Amino acid sequence: MSGTYENGGNHRGSVFRKRIGEAIIDRDELNDTYPEWGNGSTAKRDLRLEELEMEQQVSGYIRELPFLWLNVDDEPSADSQRAYIERNTIALLSNYQQDPIDSRSDDWLGKYSRSEKIRQSGLWNVNHVDETYDPSFLDTFEEYIQETSSP
Repeated sequence: MSGTYENGGNHRGSVFRKRIGEAIIDRDELNDTYPEWGNGSTAKRDLRLEELEMEQQVSGYIRELPFLWLNVDDEPSADSQRAYIERNTIALLSNYQQDPIDSRSDDWLGKYSRSEKIRQSGLWNVNHVDETYDPSFLDTFEEYIQETSSP
């Protein structure tokens, strides 16, 4: 990669990046180094350059995360299959306000999050963490996994 913000990103355009950066900053006690982190939706070039090292740390953290990619070919909307799968997956995996089935490790970065829902749910996305999943979603999820993995 190259460019002014090489291997960086823009946490002002991504809530996910913002939350990860906040957790790193709080864990490593870097509030004095990054006092403007997350403030506003845009930033001037000088500030972006001052925050570049943190943006690079955030990118490095994200690159190490496991992920599952599904081919869900529909238009994004609140009623789409994408939204249905996202909502139910989050609800299924969330530990928010319940006894954890699969607790995060003691060194999980999200434990340093400013968001109670992130800390308690064990998930970076806080939408739907306090909802109940629809068990029939698992059949839909399985179908998309099979479709995605078939040649």
